Amino acid sequence: MASSLLRRALDALYLFGGVLGAVALAAIGVIIALQVGGRALGRVVLGADDLTALTVAASATLPLAYTFRHGAHIRVDLVMGRLAGRARFVMEAVSLLLAAGVALAFAYAMADLAHDSFEFGEVAQGSLAWPLWVPQSLVAFGTALLALALIDDLVVHLAGGTPSYRRAAAAAPPVERAVEEV
Repeated sequence: MASSLLRRALDALYLFGGVLGAVALAAIGVIIALQVGGRALGRVVLGADDLTALTVAASATLPLAYTFRHGAHIRVDLVMGRLAGRARFVMEAVSLLLAAGVALAFAYAMADLAHDSFEFGEVAQGSLAWPLWVPQSLVAFGTALLALALIDDLVVHLAGGTPSYRRAAAAAPPVERAVEEV
């Protein structure tokens, strides 16, 4: 019961990151449409370029965990695809552990940067003085979610289960699964 509740909570958290990433991507489209409309009317949308840059960072990192769990990341199986048995098990565990370590280090660095930006009141240098800690926090959150997803699959793998990305690869294409889930 508790593990089922934990699984649902983690899956909901990964989906939340995916939805936030989609919202950020949609925001980019809205900002660009406003810019195009503004130019057609002879108006300039101040800060549009700055806001687009900030939302690009969010749209690139927030859905990382969701797409990883659904097997939608590009993976190269040149080595691991040729391994079997214990060698594959160990290589997969080491790969997940190293990837989680890199994601955790990046999440920590971004969270530390966001904290410093907040403390010092840093703002973007463009035409819109946007607080830098906002996009930095979103990037930190997205990469922390990816680290959590990697650790999640590492635990499943070490317990003898099938990691999510391998289950997903055997199921329907990633786009079909995403549409069904949302």
